[in-house]
Amino acid sequence: MELKILSVSFALLCCFCSLGFCDQDGFLSLACGGTTNYTDSSNILWITDGDFISTGKTTYVNKIEGASSGVSLRFFPDSKVRNCYRLPVRNISSLILVRSQFVYKNYNGRGKPPAFSVSLGTAMASTINLTTNDPWTEEFVWPVNKDTLSFCLHRIPNGGTPVISSLEVRPLPPEAYKSGMGYPNKSLRKSYRIDSGYTNGSLKYPADPYDRIWDADKSFTPFHVTTGFKIQVEFNLSGLSESPPAAVLQTARVLARKEVMTYNFPLNSLGDYYVVLYFAGILPISPSFDVIINGDIVQSNYTVKTSEASALYVTRKRIKSLNVTFQSKNFFPQVNAIEVYEIVDIPLEASSTTVSALQVIEQFTGLDLEWEDDPCSPKPWDHVGCEGSLVTSLDLSDINLRSISPTFGDLLDLKTLDLHNASLAGEIQNLDSLQNLEKLNLSFNKLTSFGSDWETLISLQVLDLQNNSLEGVVPDGLGELKDLHLLDLENNLLQGPLPDSLDKESLEVRTSGNLCLSFSTNACGDASSSPSIEAPQVTIVPRETNMDIII
Repeated sequence: MELKILSVSFALLCCFCSLGFCDQDGFLSLACGGTTNYTDSSNILWITDGDFISTGKTTYVNKIEGASSGVSLRFFPDSKVRNCYRLPVRNISSLILVRSQFVYKNYNGRGKPPAFSVSLGTAMASTINLTTNDPWTEEFVWPVNKDTLSFCLHRIPNGGTPVISSLEVRPLPPEAYKSGMGYPNKSLRKSYRIDSGYTNGSLKYPADPYDRIWDADKSFTPFHVTTGFKIQVEFNLSGLSESPPAAVLQTARVLARKEVMTYNFPLNSLGDYYVVLYFAGILPISPSFDVIINGDIVQSNYTVKTSEASALYVTRKRIKSLNVTFQSKNFFPQVNAIEVYEIVDIPLEASSTTVSALQVIEQFTGLDLEWEDDPCSPKPWDHVGCEGSLVTSLDLSDINLRSISPTFGDLLDLKTLDLHNASLAGEIQNLDSLQNLEKLNLSFNKLTSFGSDWETLISLQVLDLQNNSLEGVVPDGLGELKDLHLLDLENNLLQGPLPDSLDKESLEVRTSGNLCLSFSTNACGDASSSPSIEAPQVTIVPRETNMDIII
């Protein structure tokens, strides 16, 4: 029997090679921190990661459990909040598996395993805590929609130095796991992938050409089951979009003696979960049974037919534990494999126009603001505030901008813009397209002219222009702004009558410290004898506060 199984396995392997899988097309295996490329015992090529990340330092730890030799590491001791790999995923699949391993093993001699977060694209995918598990492995099923996928390690307060040992990308069947993915705004984080009835370690590549790792189910084996069946049977797998390997389907757990067989799976957190149950008729009977998840019957009288393979897909929302029960109806319930995934939301990306504008502004500052990837997700950039995928606030105060570049006009979703003490000079310009702008702080600069087109800023509520060098008269267009309730013009060089349109109870106008400003047409005939309008004094506050102080 064993010889026959080996013959079938070899035939399957040859079939996979003829389809191109043995060439590992689309495989990317990064030895993080490694210095040389190598081929492992499964004939998978591992390469160094230097071409995929520009930050971090490297080291090496001695042999650890599960590895045939020592393990290289890349760690990130600098102060950057996020450190990102750029993974090429173009033209390999519409769906990929991303697997990462994190190892500490006291590489630095400090005995303090770190905790940190990891993200994929715009999704904050998981929190790694090497205090509880070392090594720690994470695996994700990800829908591809760009040529490059960012995989980032994020510092968390008092968490220590992030570290990673390996990072892998594998193409998956394009239609796999579709009912649980919620394309394109969901991804899956693996909780369990078990080969029911299998007892000899883990099954992986090349038995699974997609390099999914199927663990033995001995840790989850329910009571009242057989020792497991392994029978070589040929199946038609065309109906299973996940393309599970034949070796997985040829093993099963089967109920014995009792009427109920239950698997219990602890879950890491409260969330939404996606379960795939695989069945294959390896016995000369066709059992029928109810499938019950967390007490609810999800499929009644489910039948497994001889020599046929099938799958059952179930989603359960807001659960913190999972039990899967098979209750006998006719003959003996069985299950061949089980996959359990946590469903992870993928936030929408900011618009490409917004991203490009911010990147130009960063170049304009001449500073490294650490602006990379998406400005809003998984965490907003420094100086940036977001509502969902929209950049709605930008604070570049105390940065030497010198002028407002035209690129600011592309940030159409801005509600708050703080450019106080930014060395701005000359005319106020390039802001007329910001129709959603509510608060604008241009105080403590060297601006000399109002410019024009103020009436287009139809949402403006607060305009802070104090402590500039503004000259001449206040433009009529400011009076057209119906929502404006605070206009601070203190400590400028303005004079002359204020527009009548600004003279309303809903608007506070602050004018002290100017040559002469008044709603009277003749009050400024002699600026030396005509005091300016008394207005509330504004306290100049340190950098830690923002423009909301003036409201």
